[in-house]
Amino acid sequence: MTKLDRLKKLLGIAGSEQDEVLSVYLDFAKDEILSWLYSGKKPAGVTDVPTQYEATQIMACVAGFSMRGAEGQISHSENGISRTWKYEDMVSYVRQHVFPYVEVV
Repeated sequence: MTKLDRLKKLLGIAGSEQDEVLSVYLDFAKDEILSWLYSGKKPAGVTDVPTQYEATQIMACVAGFSMRGAEGQISHSENGISRTWKYEDMVSYVRQHVFPYVEVV
């Protein structure tokens, strides 16, 4: 099963109408993971997230997609119901779940 298929299953999306948007989410999460993981110095030849971070990539997309339409909200309250998110966006999700490589300079 591809990452896109797993993401669609988690979001309860059938069909291919949103594949392009979800692929952009996956690409954005991949870019952020690789940038954070390698401190902006991605090694040549690295084109995808390491296997141990595939679930993090997918869950970052779930976090980001779940906030779609509510970008930039600080808080939301309606009819006595308040909504808050644990992570403010996909980037904060990635930075809480990816541990950067470090090296002595």
